[in-house]
Amino acid sequence: MPKTQNKRKKGRHRGASARANTDLMAHIASLDLETVESYKTWCRDNGLKGAVNKGWQERRHERQLAQKLKQSESVDAEVLVHVKSMNLNSLEDYQNWCTSHGLSPAAHKSPHQRKKELELSIRVKGEAALAGMKRHSRRPRDTIDLLYKGDIDRQELRHDHLLKIHDAFAHPGLDAHGREAFLNLLLHVEQNGDLFGTKPAISVLGPQEGNTFIEGLRALASHYRLRIRPLDLWKSDSHNSRRQFGSLARHLLAKYDVPVFMDAAWFRTESEETSRQQNWFVHIGTGQNIRTSDIPVQLTKKMAHLFLQAPDQYTIEEALRWGQILGLEGEQPLVRTVIGTRLGTTFENEDFWKTVIHFFVNNPMLDPDHVGPIVDFIYNQKYVPQEIAQPGGEILQLPPAQPNFSVKSRSILKLLNQVEQWHRQLARDTRLPHRQWEPSGLDPLEMEENSSGSGEKVQWSIKELLSTKQLQDEGKAMGHCVGSYAQNCQKGNTSIWSMQVGFETGSPYRVMTIAVNSSRRITQARGRYNALPSGKLPNGSKRKVIGRDYAAYLRHSKRILFHWREQESLTMSLRA
Repeated sequence: MPKTQNKRKKGRHRGASARANTDLMAHIASLDLETVESYKTWCRDNGLKGAVNKGWQERRHERQLAQKLKQSESVDAEVLVHVKSMNLNSLEDYQNWCTSHGLSPAAHKSPHQRKKELELSIRVKGEAALAGMKRHSRRPRDTIDLLYKGDIDRQELRHDHLLKIHDAFAHPGLDAHGREAFLNLLLHVEQNGDLFGTKPAISVLGPQEGNTFIEGLRALASHYRLRIRPLDLWKSDSHNSRRQFGSLARHLLAKYDVPVFMDAAWFRTESEETSRQQNWFVHIGTGQNIRTSDIPVQLTKKMAHLFLQAPDQYTIEEALRWGQILGLEGEQPLVRTVIGTRLGTTFENEDFWKTVIHFFVNNPMLDPDHVGPIVDFIYNQKYVPQEIAQPGGEILQLPPAQPNFSVKSRSILKLLNQVEQWHRQLARDTRLPHRQWEPSGLDPLEMEENSSGSGEKVQWSIKELLSTKQLQDEGKAMGHCVGSYAQNCQKGNTSIWSMQVGFETGSPYRVMTIAVNSSRRITQARGRYNALPSGKLPNGSKRKVIGRDYAAYLRHSKRILFHWREQESLTMSLRA
């Protein structure tokens, strides 16, 4: 009997202990803690006993304390969000700001009080910015000097030209003497010229980095060691900014005449090639022959002479082609066509491409409108690796179709036939791998207008093509070789756009295909079968019928293209 009683007492003891442990762990969990040790630590950190066996009153007090701590942390987080919204860095900065504006420095405030503080902060900053703009406008020389010293924060600047000047002073290409030379240029120009505009200085180069007069002045400043005349002796003799800059550059660096198109050397995105072209400017300006510089083209004496006579609006690359082609007795229409192709921007594999230019010159009866398609065909056949999609989805990589392609002893008629066959093959080739690429960043165009004939609503659009499938569909519908641009699109060198016209009834149809290079320049704008926007087909084309209605819309497309060029600040090759 006594043994039975002892067993019952022991069992009740184990049950009470288990319930006590369960209650303890539940209490610990209510405090957002996990273990007994973390509970003891929490108690000690908050000035409480670290014992685990406590009455219900003590545990209730602990839960209330934990709740207050949570609410305090939440309020602190809200305070920090409010401080950040006012563009302040810390609670101390916030309290100092409140004190300086006659407000309470207390951190815990109502939503209404915080809203008023934020509104006051915005108003104060706006007034400071306005005062700064007036100060910078009234005393530009002082502002330039402060920018040179680094005493004005970029966030304080509101004028585009001051932002450009700030960034130019921080450019890594300027050493200490270069920064001082840039400062002196800016101060002198501020009094004697008008070179603080931020629009593209060379329109044909488009809105690329480096193409403003301020950045051009920075590039001039970096050549301070080569100056041949004092800056103080220069005065502007023109109201035209482009002429002012050209006059300044020649005053500082040139003893002899330098052609106007060479000014483009100072407005290019910084690169090794840009530095080379700036050296060509100095080379010519010191009386040396362009043939003795490191140009990528071999020029004869005649070619070098003609190079110096290239039109003012040409780029330096185009001027080199001008001298080269005219020096070979080629005609100006051929020059304008060649510089509208990839040969107008690059001299890669020049030893081969000069033989192609000889070929064009030696066939003077070739319609210049054929030149672009021929260059595309030759480049694709000789330099572009073939990619063929296999049934399982694998892509078979093959060498270019004709890596040993040569125009030597080649018949122009046979070459035109090959180009025509290549166009047809591209249109029906289903083995091309499916590829997609990222948009170029240019915006599409949507325009609605009334038809001049029926009064029906006409919807014009220009949209980017972003896959090999879309290029293939475009080439098939338009009867040209746009499908060959896939790799250039994927590399970001070119973007292809389709201009289409739609009506209230019926489906839209394609009018023009447009190619834009990475410098925001339209290099090709062709209709069906490579027709020009005027509706003219290349002479000798086997596909001469494009339809009267289509020809009318193609001629009208020039106006739509102009709107898009204006919208996106695009330039255009002379014979795109």
